Amino acid sequence: MPQPHLYRRMGLATGALLLSIAALTESVATPAEAATHADTARATCLNSPRAAASGLTPLDGICEYLDGREGVVQVALFDKTTGRFYRLSTGDQKQFTASIVKVDILAKWLRNLQQDRAKIPGDIPYSIRYLMQNMIQHSDNVAATSLFYFGGGCEGLTRFNRLIPLDATKVACETPTYYGWGNTTTTAADQVDLMKVFAYDKPKRILRDNARNYGLELMQGVQPDQRFGISCGPWGTSCSPPNYAQPVPGVTVALKNGWKTLPTCSLPVEQCPWQVNSTGWVKGQGRDYVLTVLTTDDPVGTGGVDGFNYGIDTIQNVSKRVWDNLN
Repeated sequence: MPQPHLYRRMGLATGALLLSIAALTESVATPAEAATHADTARATCLNSPRAAASGLTPLDGICEYLDGREGVVQVALFDKTTGRFYRLSTGDQKQFTASIVKVDILAKWLRNLQQDRAKIPGDIPYSIRYLMQNMIQHSDNVAATSLFYFGGGCEGLTRFNRLIPLDATKVACETPTYYGWGNTTTTAADQVDLMKVFAYDKPKRILRDNARNYGLELMQGVQPDQRFGISCGPWGTSCSPPNYAQPVPGVTVALKNGWKTLPTCSLPVEQCPWQVNSTGWVKGQGRDYVLTVLTTDDPVGTGGVDGFNYGIDTIQNVSKRVWDNLN
């Protein structure tokens, strides 16, 4: 049964959350446990020509592929089998999280619940659980905004991120005209470190097993038309919309994707380039890894969702190469 103080705390939060929908003490990981990239293989794609990583790595061939693509891409990979971290970038443009920050918001709430000695998921109040499920599995923005705001907003999420730490992530704050979280800036490496909390309990004691498993369960249940990206390759090479790659027995993919037109664009939205991201954990057929691909400035094309589809295509081709290279 939940502890009495959990009911009191969650009762206040739940009431506030329900009103918002109608209208619309943390401990730090020790230095030894903190995520580091000391054992990192770097591959920098040069602008002209872009160079592939030297030697044989899981990122082989990706720089050559990206040489023919528009936009700016960051890739980060942690291979659990070897314990090595790999990353590459085609430029230093700012990368916005869009909806992948919802994994971060989820992690903070799970951390708060376990500190209140809640049994997860059984002790999570229905309204909070409902918001978590909709935020992750359907990328619902009202659910995310509710959990973000009543979870402490940008200041609360920033404090949580220091535990991991996510040093290169700057959580965006609410403004008079925008809920904030979607304009958070980050790096692919930071997002891999966040996903390692769920997939590998690294660093330890951020989330307990029941919280990590619940988060991964939500990310394994993303609705079919939103499970593009790093699922391509692990779930085969037939990755076209509307349902993208189809699950393959024996291969687990827990992911969250994000997409939005760039907030720095002042043109009508249909004329703005896109940010499209995919992050998650893959395990099966002898592979076990966390992969994040961030793409920004995906070209407008003829307008509409052309930039969105372009970013997906870039991510899926990167993901297929990583899957094949790790064979």
